[in-house]
Amino acid sequence: MSTSSDLSLEQAIRASGEGWVLDLFAPSDGAMNHIRGTLAAIRREAEIRFGENAPEISEDALVALFRQSPRQARGFFQALGGIRTPEMLLMVWRVIQGGEIVDIQLGYHRKERFMAKVFLESPEGEVEQTPYESERIHDFALFRHIGVFETGGRPVFDGFYALNVRDA
Repeated sequence: MSTSSDLSLEQAIRASGEGWVLDLFAPSDGAMNHIRGTLAAIRREAEIRFGENAPEISEDALVALFRQSPRQARGFFQALGGIRTPEMLLMVWRVIQGGEIVDIQLGYHRKERFMAKVFLESPEGEVEQTPYESERIHDFALFRHIGVFETGGRPVFDGFYALNVRDA
């Protein structure tokens, strides 16, 4: 599926500076096939959760995000390069689309288990009853993309952004 705009998803990924996501594969069309498969898995997860109200996550939607908010798009592209859990990638997409994190539950015991549960409030103000869950420790990397601050001395996780890591 190609985008209807003059910029393809592959071009947007490269223009964002995240070409490494594509270069993990040789040739790069293998990367795009992988990304398309991941997007399809995220869409399936969204349809299970939201039915006909599932958010659109497509190549076109990602290109549009890149045009509107390159930093958030870069963050999502970075997540695509390392996260394989469609449920957690859907959580990222929901945050980018205006969902707010209301609860994070983490559990870890060395060499035994990892567990993350994230509860979101929808952009419409309703707390989603079903958490986004993972037992894959690599999904923990998503949390470094989330903005962290305090307001009135109270903790807030907000937004999803690119890491600005440069080679030394």
